[in-house]
Amino acid sequence: MEDRFDITYMAVHGFSVRMLTQTNLLGKLVEEGKKVALIVPDINDDNIKDYCSKTGVVPFQFNLQSPRWTEQYHNARRYFLEDIRNNTALWEKHIWSIRYNTSKNPWNHIRPFLLYFCYKLVKFFPQLRRWYKKREESFLASKDAYELIEKINPKVLISTYPVAFQEAMLLNAAKRQNIERIIHLLSWDNISCKGHFPELADEYIAWGPIMKQEFMEYYNIPENKIYMCGVPHFDLHIKSRKNPQPEKHLEALGLDPSKPYLFFGMSSPRFAPKEIDIVEWLANEIEKNTFGENMQLVVRPHPQNVQGNLADRSWLPRLKALSKGKVAVDFPVLSSKSKLPWSMQQNDMKRLSNLLVGSVVSLNSGSTMSIDALMCGVPVVLTSFDGDTKLNYWKSARRLIDYPHLKKLVSYGGIEVVDSFESMKNKIQISISNPNHIMDKRLDVINQQCSNYNDIATDKVVQVLLKK
Repeated sequence: MEDRFDITYMAVHGFSVRMLTQTNLLGKLVEEGKKVALIVPDINDDNIKDYCSKTGVVPFQFNLQSPRWTEQYHNARRYFLEDIRNNTALWEKHIWSIRYNTSKNPWNHIRPFLLYFCYKLVKFFPQLRRWYKKREESFLASKDAYELIEKINPKVLISTYPVAFQEAMLLNAAKRQNIERIIHLLSWDNISCKGHFPELADEYIAWGPIMKQEFMEYYNIPENKIYMCGVPHFDLHIKSRKNPQPEKHLEALGLDPSKPYLFFGMSSPRFAPKEIDIVEWLANEIEKNTFGENMQLVVRPHPQNVQGNLADRSWLPRLKALSKGKVAVDFPVLSSKSKLPWSMQQNDMKRLSNLLVGSVVSLNSGSTMSIDALMCGVPVVLTSFDGDTKLNYWKSARRLIDYPHLKKLVSYGGIEVVDSFESMKNKIQISISNPNHIMDKRLDVINQQCSNYNDIATDKVVQVLLKK
């Protein structure tokens, strides 16, 4: 058993890799004498190769090519396993599949209605759900996954995104080999908005009280099986907050580092289709000195603004046109060659953190950027509207605050929600004049979401894993 790996993490998503490598979580485990492996879809990703080479972490590739029907199956399972009608994030997907489906295949238009009929049947015949779960168990029993886990032979296998079937297959393989399994989630919306995980674990690492309660509520996990450790990838924000260095990044963007600025973190056009109009309006107000002669603006597009099937390429010329005068656009630096979704350069995340911490107000329409900004000590304004347009609710940014995870966040009152240009302007001016505006509520949000405002979460996770 000398060749066993002590800790093996799975990361099918670039944000998971960020959580594990840019915090040096894996490297710290190696420094403590643990033999560590990392399973990813692409071991040739530059970030992964460099990190593993420097730290002694051993990378393994698992990139099983799924059959064509897998994506359709993944979309179908929520009708059998979830109460989609009472979950805005899941019901929205159904609405889009019947109202905004652009497929030319007739079956793709008929299918959502048939699946909704199945959803209705499950309410009267719950045995259908049990049948579905049993069928899914056989689907997860992958020979390739079993052989990889057998080869690595880990003492503990950890999943960061268990809703992904690749990670679920590996968790299933570990279960069949009596290997201890842990789920350590990469994001705050995974439990309430992604649907039930195909495979569960023996223990769980949660961000804070909200995630801990969700584990207990959605999966009946015993409280003593859940460790609250905070958010490792937010440790960077704590360091930036204590030693802010935005100046060189502002200079690189052509802005004056001695002057204040607003920060707008954008969402995908899929979720906020008129956000580009809001950003353009705000840029115009900056040039008109609405918020003072010295105020500047940094716009940060989401990776899905520029890459992937949720991007809208028509936004790119409009975004580039914003960079002039007192306005700059900070495009995320992604690895175009990697098979890992949203694989981001380490320097890019440091730049983002420093630009956030140096801002006077941060704005977004409903992304994790809200919590990022709060961890940086910056007040947050949530743009829950569509510019001068009134879109249908299911296409509107208004719907986002009804998603379960965002609804909880807003309920604590630590984030200002605005529904018009006028209210946005007002809330920005209030936060500029009083940087500590609603600070007690902002700290309460952090304590509920992330456990603590100042603790280094990576060290807490390491301490939990060293006992394994």
